Amino acid sequence: MKNEQVATHRRHRHGVLAAGGLLVLAGYFSYEPFVVAAGALVLNGYAWLLMRADKRLAKRNGWRIPEASLFLVAFLGGAPGAWAGMLIHSHKTRHATFRFGLPLLALLQIALVIWIGRLYR
Repeated sequence: MKNEQVATHRRHRHGVLAAGGLLVLAGYFSYEPFVVAAGALVLNGYAWLLMRADKRLAKRNGWRIPEASLFLVAFLGGAPGAWAGMLIHSHKTRHATFRFGLPLLALLQIALVIWIGRLYR
């Protein structure tokens, strides 16, 4: 059962990351800020859902989403969503890497979006 869950998680992760990343890149190279925003929304929504799902699995003592997957999604553009999921669901708040790393990464990504937005003007 665990191997099926791991395979399903990886399949969904790769698909969502590819879709979100392609939207961000397509928007960046076509100078369409709405397409960039759509890609960022996909990545941040998925990061938030991963935190919610991992919290539910933790309560049930079930199979857990690897921390590397949580950080990968956050690193690739979903840090604000992961940070929001961490705060809303009170999940991973005792881990120093999440408590300090996610806010720092989120602030860097927000600053990058603002900087890219100024390039479109």
